[in-house]
Amino acid sequence: MAYISNEVINEIRNKTDIVDVVSKYVSLTKKGKNYIGVCPFHDDHSPSMSVSPEKQIFTCFSCGASGNVFSFVSDFEKIPFIEAVKLLGEKVGISVSGTTKIETKKDDYLEIYELANKFYQNSLFTSLGKNAISYLEERKIDKSTIKKFGIGLSIQKISLTDYLVNKKYTIDKLIEVGLTNDSGNDIFVNRIMFPIYDLSGNPIAFSGRIYNTRDTSKYINTKETDKFKKGKILYNYHLAKEHLKKNDTVIIMEGQMDVIRASTIGIDNCIATMGTALTKEHRSIIKNMTNNVVLCFDGDGAGEKATVSAIDLLEDAGVNIKVVRLPNNMDPDEYILKEGKDSFVSQIDKAMSLIDYKMELLKKDKNLTDVKDISSYINSAVRALTSVDDDIVVELNLKKMATSFNVDYETILNKYKELTKKKRLPVRKEVKQKKTYDRYRKAENNLIYYMLKDSTVINMVDKRIGYFPTQNIRDLSNEIIYYFHKYGIINVADFISYISFSEELSNTLREILAMDIKEDFQIREIEDYIFVIMEYHKKKRIEDMTKKMKEEKDPLKQAKILEEIMEIRGVKKNDTRD
Repeated sequence: MAYISNEVINEIRNKTDIVDVVSKYVSLTKKGKNYIGVCPFHDDHSPSMSVSPEKQIFTCFSCGASGNVFSFVSDFEKIPFIEAVKLLGEKVGISVSGTTKIETKKDDYLEIYELANKFYQNSLFTSLGKNAISYLEERKIDKSTIKKFGIGLSIQKISLTDYLVNKKYTIDKLIEVGLTNDSGNDIFVNRIMFPIYDLSGNPIAFSGRIYNTRDTSKYINTKETDKFKKGKILYNYHLAKEHLKKNDTVIIMEGQMDVIRASTIGIDNCIATMGTALTKEHRSIIKNMTNNVVLCFDGDGAGEKATVSAIDLLEDAGVNIKVVRLPNNMDPDEYILKEGKDSFVSQIDKAMSLIDYKMELLKKDKNLTDVKDISSYINSAVRALTSVDDDIVVELNLKKMATSFNVDYETILNKYKELTKKKRLPVRKEVKQKKTYDRYRKAENNLIYYMLKDSTVINMVDKRIGYFPTQNIRDLSNEIIYYFHKYGIINVADFISYISFSEELSNTLREILAMDIKEDFQIREIEDYIFVIMEYHKKKRIEDMTKKMKEEKDPLKQAKILEEIMEIRGVKKNDTRD
């Protein structure tokens, strides 16, 4: 894998003016020392996006979108960050050819999972992996698919834990990241290993499947960690987003094998929810990928519930939804194996529109020869049609119902008008609520903001704050300090590129940049923020020790703990009070 250095990325950025680039996508107007324009990343009707030629960053103070010129192009064009670097590099005469990754300082977690992923992949192609290879081939998973999805193998005779310990990592660290159990042994043993990647394409977890043994758990997954949260991960996102340039539609499935199976027949625009319901975080990721979604969950009752739940979540995002319901309770993996490529492609091509699916769903459990059930269905169906904007679709459905159930069209039309009139009552426009933070998080946010403005603040934080209370802020601070020590300077636009490998850190930084924090500061203010953080640590220690004192039975030990608590509070042992 070829790497593009931060120096080259920064050179491209320095030769690219963010105002020139953004103005090709959005009309900008100069206001003071910045430029403002309508934000393209949310439904913006008045200019809420600011572009700073001085800082070379953009910020929307309404939706929170922010970043440097690469971030803007990446978000607008819906391409990976590195592709935006390549695109802008070409415009300034700097070629970044071939398959590349950005050279960054990865934390231990990402390094460990990268090593583990290679370890498992190598193990699959040893003499001990022949049975696993045979199993995969029997399931129509060939070697090109194995390579494409990074499929590997955990083997009892070859210890991943020993391998990683030899690579400098402690047992405690391996337990923490979910690869080793408390006994110091591998968690995954004799399982085919499917790596799970984050949105940037870094392996961050595994799903291990049995293949030649019996076990109560067919699959076991890495435990949830700071990096691996199912509600924020979409399986195969990092590969599927590349195919959206040709097909601006994403197909959402339930499981990883469904996605892999679809890929074997040339359908590569699929993602999966890792067996969980869609979340608001998933919705944001999907909305950023495309406006066209096909839901292709399992054909059973659970799959239907998942489909309805996904529709409820995605409708609010304004995406165009279509639905595939596979017959005979089959999942996509089973269907493709039994019915073949042409039949599955036909299912996708004939996917139901959202309103057609709703119409079918409303018929469920109704006896459409019974007058009461017919009336109930028509009322529900007409109510559903009031949310459809296309007048032709509405009229066709109303006429279809009138014909199907021998009901006068005018009767159904009047019902529709009555319901529509009620629905059009004035609705107060929803105003996005800004996040509120306690005094500790406010101090953290402000310190990060000013660390990116002035090296004096970096040095003060480095020397006086052991660690920040919030994990993401702590990691962001560590990256800022490391970056400053490595390059001797801090530049927010370049730093945004530097942390592009981490979705979590990038989002945290975007959130802080979009806050209404004043530009100038006094050293005394920095001192105050540091004092608040130190106060938090003191408060936390007191809470922990108070809990310990309550659990302690020995009066002498209780007294000793109380004495320590008083010392933390600054009360000396011999202090007296009038």
